[in-house]
Amino acid sequence: GMSCQGLLYNPTGLAKALIPVSPEDAEHQVCFIIGAMAAGHVTVEDHPYISKMFSISEYPLSGATAINRILGAIENQWGIV
Repeated sequence: GMSCQGLLYNPTGLAKALIPVSPEDAEHQVCFIIGAMAAGHVTVEDHPYISKMFSISEYPLSGATAINRILGAIENQWGIV
């Protein structure tokens, strides 16, 4: 089985919640740490540098797919083609 930790967002909702509308409007930097494990799940307790956890799918995703979804949503928000 798999478990979903943190708040569940669609990638577009995550980008809207965390990323400014324009790169020039950024008041602070955002860093995504994308974690995956072959078995089990990533927890905040195991990684103290994590301040918030978000999930972008109810299902397991490959690292490439997770990164593609997040960056695609940011590109869409910034109007990058």
